[in-house]
Amino acid sequence: MRDQALLLRIAPLLFVSIWSTGFIAAKYSMHNADPFVFLCLRFSITALALVPIVLFVGAALPRRIWAFRHDMVTGALLHCGYLGFLFWPIKNGVPAGIVAIIIGIQPILTMTLASLYIGEHLDFRKVAGLLIGFVGISVVIVGKYGINLGLSGGLDLLDLGMCVVSLMSMAIGVFYQKKFCHQSQLLPGTLMQYVAGSLATAGFALLFGETWAIDWTPGFALALGWQVLGLSLGAVMLLMYIIKNGEAGRISSMFYLVPPLVVIEAHYLFGETLGVVSIVGMLICVIGVYIVSRSAKT
Repeated sequence: MRDQALLLRIAPLLFVSIWSTGFIAAKYSMHNADPFVFLCLRFSITALALVPIVLFVGAALPRRIWAFRHDMVTGALLHCGYLGFLFWPIKNGVPAGIVAIIIGIQPILTMTLASLYIGEHLDFRKVAGLLIGFVGISVVIVGKYGINLGLSGGLDLLDLGMCVVSLMSMAIGVFYQKKFCHQSQLLPGTLMQYVAGSLATAGFALLFGETWAIDWTPGFALALGWQVLGLSLGAVMLLMYIIKNGEAGRISSMFYLVPPLVVIEAHYLFGETLGVVSIVGMLICVIGVYIVSRSAKT
């Protein structure tokens, strides 16, 4: 019990640290493959890699798809819906600042769904923490991209719709995982999530007419390898474990820490500016997440 409690305390920090690197890795791979094609490749490799892992730990491979229907819905939402409709508008030229602000609403939406449909307690401190976190992420993004969030000209309604789909997919996905997948085994359930994610991304790649040609370079291969091993296997299984053992609202608040970490990583890796305003915003994000975290424990 003590080891599990320690893991639950450490896992969120490990998750956001690893997950934030995915946006850096995506920057290396965005020009080598179309978004849904890249994600289909990433999820397919991850699913294949999980098969020997499942067998090695003595778990049974999934045999009846219907038994894993909830895991597959979660996989389609979290992997295809969230990431696919996040990367697609960025690839299409939408400033990352616009996308980050829209996705920043996700913890608030997830907390609302969890309160309405699975009875998670919603108190003043949680609401205050989420709102403070959103203010913090807004300050971080404004500090990085300016008051216009990097937008020059107009914002295409299709691209805006894509961002909203990504937002809804993540919010509903975390809620759905918590409500319907609490009895799933971690590894077989995650395997079926990636099977669903692969099928869904392949379908959208065909729907949007993406090219299946991939520009294989050493940098792209390295970025793909990290996204399979570090994110799809490491970070996502951490997330599934955290969702299974924690509150959906508290879990969602962790995503407020991702943009600040991305800004820090981009500062050191790409020499991007790290201004005082963004640093202040990071501190506000941390305060908001801390308030939600403390509220969930009391």
